[in-house]
Amino acid sequence: MDIEGVIFDLDGTLVHTIEDIGDAANTMLGQYGFSPHTTSDYLKWIGSGAAKFIENALGPGITTEQLQGYVSEFKKIYGRNLNNKSRLYDGIPQMLDELIDRGLKISILSNKPHHLTEKVTSYYLSGWKFDPVFGQREHVPRKPDPSAALEIAGMLNIEVDRILFVGDSLGDLKTALAAGMVPVGVTWGYGIPPGASAANGHTFIKHPVELLPLIT
Repeated sequence: MDIEGVIFDLDGTLVHTIEDIGDAANTMLGQYGFSPHTTSDYLKWIGSGAAKFIENALGPGITTEQLQGYVSEFKKIYGRNLNNKSRLYDGIPQMLDELIDRGLKISILSNKPHHLTEKVTSYYLSGWKFDPVFGQREHVPRKPDPSAALEIAGMLNIEVDRILFVGDSLGDLKTALAAGMVPVGVTWGYGIPPGASAANGHTFIKHPVELLPLIT
């Protein structure tokens, strides 16, 4: 069946962002007297939204009210420093150019806070028209709940089985399957082992250009 659209995850799929995210988190932790963490630690915690990410960084004993304050400060710091070390993955520009040339519709669905998702997309991906661009929004369940993915399919006016859902985490693959879309895992990101191979209906790619043969 012909593919007409592609929904991409953002962090770890299109843009390598973990260093700026980790630096912002460590800056926030330092301001409040907490110990910093390594990039390896942050790689284990990324993908479930900012609140869960910071909750893991802080450790036990933090109240909900305190957590909200820490998350808010982290977002402010990261929003000012999201372009220090982040970059597009090699091969992403060429792959996106080819998708546009073929007339496919492309969009983004991330668990990053919505305004930060828009900001990262605007800074690093302004050369391509992603529509819509959705981060984590209030009252909308985050991935792997399929609600936002199905919302995108409706906006694009494309049947779900004609949409590739591309991401670097098992949560992205679960989202795709729950929405009835075609799951594609990327092994250059944060959540899928580099040696992953096809299993349980999943397709894994090791370089962005490998996405192109999946589109007939």
